Amino acid sequence: AVCDVAEFRFAALKPLLDKLGQGSKPDTYADYRKLLDHKGLDAVVIATPDHHHRDQLLAAMAAGKHAYCEK
Repeated sequence: AVCDVAEFRFAALKPLLDKLGQGSKPDTYADYRKLLDHKGLDAVVIATPDHHHRDQLLAAMAAGKHAYCEK
């Protein structure tokens, strides 16, 4: 699954996934809180501007997900 508030970026994923041989399209979300409800999601990578890290990390931990934050 992929989450981004700029939904136009989702269109750029298809050529990249096709190049990698990944046939299925990932579920996409514009709201990270809805992403955390995704079934089968065990971990998240948080690669957002610094001022968003805190809220997203706390929400991921509250949802019981493993999290990695990039700075």
